Amino acid sequence: MAETLDPCFPALHRVHPRGWLNDPNGILRTADGRWHVFFQHNPRSARHEHICWGHMSSPDLVTWREEPMGPSPRPGEADQDGCWSGVGLLDAAADTAAYTAGVPTLVYSGVDGVENQLARVLVARLDPAGTELIAPGTVAADIPEIPGLIGVRDPFVLEHGGRRWGIQGAGIREAGGFVPVLLLYTCDDLERWEYVGELLRGDDPVAAEHAPADLWECPQLVPVDGRWVLLLSLWRHPERSGRSTVQVNHLVGDLALDDGGIPRFVPTGGGRVDLGPDFYAPQAVLDRDRVLLWGWSWEGLERSQEQTDVQGWAGALTFPRELRLDGGTLLSRVPAELTALRKELLELPAGNVLDLRTPARVEVRTRGRVQVEIHAADGTATEVLAADDGPATVFLDGSLLELLPDGAPPCTVRLYPGAGDLVRVRGDLEGAWALERPDVRS
Repeated sequence: MAETLDPCFPALHRVHPRGWLNDPNGILRTADGRWHVFFQHNPRSARHEHICWGHMSSPDLVTWREEPMGPSPRPGEADQDGCWSGVGLLDAAADTAAYTAGVPTLVYSGVDGVENQLARVLVARLDPAGTELIAPGTVAADIPEIPGLIGVRDPFVLEHGGRRWGIQGAGIREAGGFVPVLLLYTCDDLERWEYVGELLRGDDPVAAEHAPADLWECPQLVPVDGRWVLLLSLWRHPERSGRSTVQVNHLVGDLALDDGGIPRFVPTGGGRVDLGPDFYAPQAVLDRDRVLLWGWSWEGLERSQEQTDVQGWAGALTFPRELRLDGGTLLSRVPAELTALRKELLELPAGNVLDLRTPARVEVRTRGRVQVEIHAADGTATEVLAADDGPATVFLDGSLLELLPDGAPPCTVRLYPGAGDLVRVRGDLEGAWALERPDVRS
């Protein structure tokens, strides 16, 4: 992809140079080891409308290429107003001779434009390479008949107790207000989901403390270091909050089977997944001996819709992160693959002050304290980040900043330097590298 002249464009994070981008979706690794990452996408404009699934792939998490689109709205179908969030997996239950490791499958929310808070679960199939959509979405689960249901969406699939289960985020209006819930389904046959009850309710004392919301979005339930970790994107009605999409929290707990063999999630603690203001709707993916996490970084609140329309693009995915637990704290570390982005080692000036011309694309390793500022040509300075969480890695890519401390949750922030501005990084710096995506594509 040719380098854009826009100093804010996160060129290392985005393959598509135009259009709207939000939630990472349908992430899977095919039999040949290639990663396929889908995401909410509107190629027509920098606005959230006409949502389909964009698609990119990589052999190494570093070099990416654009692939054919995934699911797209279809007139007269359950997804006619948008193909919203969901997951990807290799479905061994649908295996045939043409597929050696399971059928690459996408499970997503379809909205019809009538009541988009209430989504149906759709299942679509890809070719063996995971590249082409060969079977469009069919309805696997209709809207459940639950009194007071205000919303349901964002299917996730997991295996436990020898069976395959599906969950959806939801919210219910009850006498005392709104209660977020996770709806539970059996889905041994991915194209036939059967509702069996609730995996977790928001009035559970631990959930109420650590994940308060009107509705839980984008639930992700994965094993990390011997425990189950539940990621929840917190949604509130816009009239009850500054913005409906608030932040992402996690719960740590256990999956217990009841007398009927139905799992229930029992949380014991929780906290924030990312401490920054610009991180939402992450997707967690099991990869052999690790769990990788991608998130959506939206445009910052200081960016107007008019500015976003002019730039012609909106949103980016974070770099993948490896999840780990330290007690009840969920931490993220940098995957080893990302070192391939390093182009050259930068010299650290005296005083540990690194001034970077825009667009800045660097990795900085700190021993502790770090501060990031934008210095304009008129001499004014705007602080973007100040942290002192011990050793950490900082990634800067145009308007996207990711801080990953070794011993604290990460922090994702958007910043908007203008042409000619400097981005200053200072503190207890250990090393810095200019970053560039390798030219080799496969």
